[in-house]
Amino acid sequence: MNEGAWRHETGGREQAANPAANEETGITMPARKHFSFLAKFLLALTSRHGIIAFNIFLTALSAISLWVMIPMIYDTASHTAELENISEYLGVIFIGYGVAIEERQSFMGIFKLYPEFQTPFQSRIDHICHEYGLCYLLLGLFMEICVACIKIPDAIIDTDHIEDVFFSISALFLFVSAALMIYQSWILLLARGDAKKSYPSM
Repeated sequence: MNEGAWRHETGGREQAANPAANEETGITMPARKHFSFLAKFLLALTSRHGIIAFNIFLTALSAISLWVMIPMIYDTASHTAELENISEYLGVIFIGYGVAIEERQSFMGIFKLYPEFQTPFQSRIDHICHEYGLCYLLLGLFMEICVACIKIPDAIIDTDHIEDVFFSISALFLFVSAALMIYQSWILLLARGDAKKSYPSM
């Protein structure tokens, strides 16, 4: 066996031991002696299926919150504190989640997953997360702004008889956030097919 054939054979064995394309994350994985548990965990957490799981959880949380909020809005005077807490706390959650997925690419670099695991498919996921993460961040901020307008003393902004308007706007932002999460999850599910069309070698 000549040297070229030997290299071809050993390269094939190495590729078989380390599949070139990971079906779950779309990652081209080079041969590694030590693939740490932390790296596997972070890759799973930041994969499209991991993000979809978070989206499903937050969508369910939003649906339950809307179910509770809407009847309260009709009697705002008796439920002002509860409505403020729901809007404010969910706003904080959306801000945090939005920042986390918006900066997915940066976090992958910080945790040393890039550039080793960076592929066109992963770049596509980064782009999707950046766009939708910014939306969640802004919607969460707007929800908190609605609560802030109500809490500001009436001498500055008189909201004494229009609290229901602000809480309705906050509920609308919450609904939009949930709808965007559903749509983003669908886009992520289709991302694999889009990546294959754009990069046939994947």
